[in-house]
Amino acid sequence: MSRLANRSGARQPHRPGRWLLILALTLLAGPALATADAGSVEQNGARFDTRIQLDDRTLALTGTGVARYRVIFTVYAAALYAPANIQADDILATDTPRRLEIEYFHTISAEDIIRAATTKLEDQRTPEQLAALQPAIERFHNLFEEVSEGDRYRMDYQPGAGITLSFNGEKVGRVEGADFAAAYFAIWLDANDPLSRSLRDDLLTGLR
Repeated sequence: MSRLANRSGARQPHRPGRWLLILALTLLAGPALATADAGSVEQNGARFDTRIQLDDRTLALTGTGVARYRVIFTVYAAALYAPANIQADDILATDTPRRLEIEYFHTISAEDIIRAATTKLEDQRTPEQLAALQPAIERFHNLFEEVSEGDRYRMDYQPGAGITLSFNGEKVGRVEGADFAAAYFAIWLDANDPLSRSLRDDLLTGLR
């Protein structure tokens, strides 16, 4: 039985309307100010380390931002990590380690998270590209479960190993493939059609 199936009957929290179903089409990022201390940055109450260790590599925080729905709802805060010497244009073009970490501010079902990602992947990829990626996408989406306020998902990509998904710091699974990793991170980082242009810019603000 999948994690999603196990979680579905565990709790039935109140959800703030069906706006979540169209999350991928209407997300707006806001330039919320981040405050920093010696080793972390705070973004809308979510705190992110300025440097992290990914196996044997040290990655630097390249930027943080928030995703909003119609300005009213701040859906989540996100942070991106990459090697300090990489350029913004190379974040997806090169096979480099990276991390995307997201802290949620509302209850969102696994179905809505998956629907949002799938909608953007369909916008960005040709049918032929999607067909080739579909087995990896399905394996990855089967790892997701419902999130509540304060929950975090973390996606760590390591060349040769694939994307490892962690939920609140606990590893829940890994999907191999550099092509899949580039396509999935492109949901947020694609130069032409990201989920949110302003969020992409915020996440890449520290890169050249």
